[in-house]
Amino acid sequence: MRLSDLLVYKEIWIQCHDNPDPDTIGSGFALYSYYRSKGKDVKLFYSGKNPISKTNLLTMTEMLEIPLEYISPDKAREMNIEGLLLTVDCQYGAGNVTPVKAKNIAIIDHHPMETGIGQNIKICPGLGSCATLVWQMLVEEDYPVRQDRKVGTALYYGLYTDTNQFSELFGSDDVDMRDSLVIESRIMQKLRKSNLSLRELEVAGIAMKNYYYDSEHRYAIIKTLPCDSNVLGLIADFLMQVGEIDICAVYNDVDDGYKLSVRSCTSEINANELAVYLTRDIGTGGGHYEKAGGFISKKLYHTKYRSMDPDEYFKICLTEYRESFELIIGSDYRFPDGKALKKYVLRDRPFIIVRPETIIKPGSTVTLRWGSLVQDVQIVHDEYWSLERGGYIQKFSRSTFGKILEPTQEDIPENYSDVKGLPTIRNWSDGRVYSIAGYAIVCRAKSELVSTGYRLTKNVKLFPDWAYGKYITGNIGDYLLKSEVDGTIYIEPGEYFEMNYRESTNG
Repeated sequence: MRLSDLLVYKEIWIQCHDNPDPDTIGSGFALYSYYRSKGKDVKLFYSGKNPISKTNLLTMTEMLEIPLEYISPDKAREMNIEGLLLTVDCQYGAGNVTPVKAKNIAIIDHHPMETGIGQNIKICPGLGSCATLVWQMLVEEDYPVRQDRKVGTALYYGLYTDTNQFSELFGSDDVDMRDSLVIESRIMQKLRKSNLSLRELEVAGIAMKNYYYDSEHRYAIIKTLPCDSNVLGLIADFLMQVGEIDICAVYNDVDDGYKLSVRSCTSEINANELAVYLTRDIGTGGGHYEKAGGFISKKLYHTKYRSMDPDEYFKICLTEYRESFELIIGSDYRFPDGKALKKYVLRDRPFIIVRPETIIKPGSTVTLRWGSLVQDVQIVHDEYWSLERGGYIQKFSRSTFGKILEPTQEDIPENYSDVKGLPTIRNWSDGRVYSIAGYAIVCRAKSELVSTGYRLTKNVKLFPDWAYGKYITGNIGDYLLKSEVDGTIYIEPGEYFEMNYRESTNG
């Protein structure tokens, strides 16, 4: 569905979810602005028990001149919309939206599918905010978002609050919107300082008095009273100041689901990975190495876990996760006795190689993006990257490169990767984005490359020598290998193993 598909309706009612937050308001305002620019009769409204009273929401609607109207539940149920009812950041028929009778229904949302009600539906649950989805749809229609600073600020603030002040960005689409928008800095500064009320300060204090702590696995769980996601993040950040706690999950009930913030202060656990684990099959999660977040759909949760208390669910999941992997320190690792080790030969194939310091000077911090991979890395002198099929990157030193590979005059094969295009890197010192495509070369192995290893029967976290304190996850079915050229320990994804390797005939 495109926004332009809905231009057939002269009258459009845009409904935010009950107890609205900045994401639903900002997304609704952006849609309101688009359809007003097309000459449509547009209304932006919400319902629920009470009108908004939070300082940040009142400031947002006033300073950005958002024509948001409150309609009581009784009046909303008496309405009968002849044109189009468009629900934003929510789904018609869900528990967090007061029902309104309408002849035509459309949905724009970033939460998992719940109701499926509507003739036109656009749902993208992998995004950190509905604002990101709306921004993408506006860009698709060539709406001048960068020139409309009030719309830009509204979308920016929606993402800012839904991702706990950008510490829980889910992926590159969210980052792209954040970096693209032109905002009213004065208004945004005011909004940043209006996020926490005295009541929310009290909520945080009560929550931190009622924590659960597992001393064996060093995790904490806290359920809070209803509050904004920034309060969840505040509590989670506070927990990371406690020496005995390595990871935590802080969550609350948000009518249609559970919103959570996840933190990690140990190199053994990536908060992004943990958030995905906690929300698998029942919601969405993601973020960064130390900070992440997610959303669990109540409907999906109760279908799968029935009456299990969420506290118990988080206890089980965090314990299982802690016990689900083996740690491997690359430089010190020795294959255990009794493992059925085999020798594997790398098939003759092109290696797409980049030396990052030819693009940006060593010591610079950049954001690497390739498909779903979004990672902050530091450019290191004499380091090489091999761009592997499947959208992941192997790193190695200049000495290793000289031993095993030699440049060719070949062109990069078409459709080399399963992801669209080759990676880009953003230099945060000047904001410039560079495409790796112009710097990559094709190399071939100098001779037959042999590695020894085995197929994983348990998940591992490998800390290779070149990863500087960050691990690489190896899942059951992947291969743990050690190069016979330089002793490097690495992981080869199982789905690409047969394509890249064959078993050695020399034992």
